[in-house]
Amino acid sequence: MTATENALEQRSWVRDLIIVGVWLALPYLVVGVFWADAHRQHLSKLHGLDATASYVGEVIAWPVLIFADVNLE
Repeated sequence: MTATENALEQRSWVRDLIIVGVWLALPYLVVGVFWADAHRQHLSKLHGLDATASYVGEVIAWPVLIFADVNLE
């Protein structure tokens, strides 16, 4: 195998890995957005960057928040 073929094969492997990552992350983020939208009562007290950070935190941490029964404020 030449160096060019090896480089193209490696690029293909990295591309495939990225595609799998996107397909795994998409459902996680969709569920996170639904979770954050359903539990955003505390966001009315927050403004600006605090509200944005709390919302993004809920989108990312929704599995933990389900079992821990806490709200990010």
